[in-house]
Amino acid sequence: MYPLKDDGKPDYSRVVPCICRREVLDKERTASMLRLCQLPERSVDWTFESFNTAEDAGLLEAYNAALQLANEDGGVKWLTLLGDWDRGKTHLLIAICRRWLDRDRPARYAYVPLLLKELRRSFDEKGEYDRMFDFFCKVPLLALDDLGVEKQTPWVMEELDTIVNARYVAGLPLVITSNLALDEIPPRIASRIQRESWCKVIEINSSEYRLRRRA
Repeated sequence: MYPLKDDGKPDYSRVVPCICRREVLDKERTASMLRLCQLPERSVDWTFESFNTAEDAGLLEAYNAALQLANEDGGVKWLTLLGDWDRGKTHLLIAICRRWLDRDRPARYAYVPLLLKELRRSFDEKGEYDRMFDFFCKVPLLALDDLGVEKQTPWVMEELDTIVNARYVAGLPLVITSNLALDEIPPRIASRIQRESWCKVIEINSSEYRLRRRA
């Protein structure tokens, strides 16, 4: 449709979507961003609203930091959640991604071993590796799940370090979960995730999350 000028007359020099078409375009954009994010199918209900802190101090700290990053309103731009298996780390990481998508902001979830497989496969297609690597470096929010599960070869360390460094230099938001202790994380990455005032590292020492959620 033709938009109206300030004087109320139609502006025939351009067209804009009508309300019904705009709603369709908004839904298509939302669906496209959800596909791009590649969240696990089983995580459809992993949101901030469904997260059970059980009044645990460590979980409350992690929850509040995650919420700040998700809403971009509390100074936290890099969040690293450490702790044993099944402590709610991935739930919070995915909740951050979902909140970004709700705010019409692109995000990318990546289970670290699968991210590396994607990069390896892209070598077989001309130009695909550069495109994919550039995407991981520049997507507005990158969520790296289970850092440390991957086999730490020199190539793996170079790829991960370069992605993390590129996002550090650009000041782009990053979320990391890991079962490693802080001193077990590769030194260059460990240094960057603590270096700035907008970096926060939280170790969760609560009981198993699934057991607590059933209680």
